[in-house]
This record gives sequence, C-alpha cells and structure tokens, in this order.
Amino acid sequence: MTATEQTAGPPRGPLYDLLRLQTDFQEKLTATTLAYLRELQGLIGPVVPGTVVDARAVETLAAAGESGGRAVVEVEIENRQRAYCLVTPMLSPLVSGRFTWLPRAHAQPLLIGPDATVRASLAVDIAKETPPGLYRGTVVLYGLRDGAVPLQVEVRVPPRPAATERPRTERKPAKRTTRAKPRRRAT
Repeated sequence: MTATEQTAGPPRGPLYDLLRLQTDFQEKLTATTLAYLRELQGLIGPVVPGTVVDARAVETLAAAGESGGRAVVEVEIENRQRAYCLVTPMLSPLVSGRFTWLPRAHAQPLLIGPDATVRASLAVDIAKETPPGLYRGTVVLYGLRDGAVPLQVEVRVPPRPAATERPRTERKPAKRTTRAKPRRRAT
C-alpha cells in the first residue's frame, strides 16, 4: 500500500471528530454573535449619520390576534437619502385601560438602499395569559423623524370549539352470563 492510497479517503478518527465539532461550534457561535450584534446595531440608530427614514402614509398601525396566537404589524419604510440605512423595528410596552403588556416581538434588521422603499414586518407573540382588550404602544424605528409610529393591538379571546353532541343511544340491560364451573382433572 502506498502513501497516496492511505490518504485517498476522508480522514477519520478522534482528531477528525474533534476538529469537526470545533468547526461546527465556531460556525454557530459566529452566526449567533452576528445576529446579536445586528440587533444591538438597530438599538443604536441609523448606520449613516443624517439618514432619514420615513414611514409612508401611516398615522396609526393596527394589528389583531387571539390569546395564544400571533399578530403581525407591517409598515412601509422609505429611505430618502443617498446612503444606505439600517432599520430594526422594535416594540414599546403596550398599555390598555387596566393592563400593561410587555410582548415578545420578532423583527429582522433591514438594510434599505438609497431612494428605496421596503415593507418591514414585526411579529408579536400574544401569550395565552394576556387579557383581551385594546392595547396601545409604539413601533420604534430609529432614523424615523418622529422616532416612532403609534400602534394598536387588539387581543381577542380565541373562539371555543363547538361542542359536538353525540347521538344518544338507548341502553339495553347487560346480558347475564353464567360462570362455568371449573372442571376437575382426572388423575
């Protein structure tokens, strides 16, 4: 056997497995770190100083959903500058007449090109424990001239499943069975 024949297949063994696991870990760590940094970058504000992001034709955003479900808020954003702009929609606490709700929201950071218009969406998870009602808050968009867009989320009670009636059957008396007497074995 020559040296080239020995290395023709993929290397196997404990060292190979260790390197593969380390590489997988580093890839996942890098992806998670970059996602976290993108979220932080959205908190800081626009990437380019002086960039203005303008929400178009929206006075108040509205969304509705059921307890235990999800509500989606969408807003159209236009970048009127000559530079790229990073926008990360965020949600303020939502307040009703009797309750304050700190919802979990999911949004992707958006990189908006010069003179481009993009539709941003923000998914709001509604916990089962959230009482029904109309909640008011804001969608915060750093770079927006006013800083935020008003939001109303209506939380509804999920409809109860319709009770299905089983057809009634007449019960007949149970048949009486007699027990068989045990037989004795002949010895």
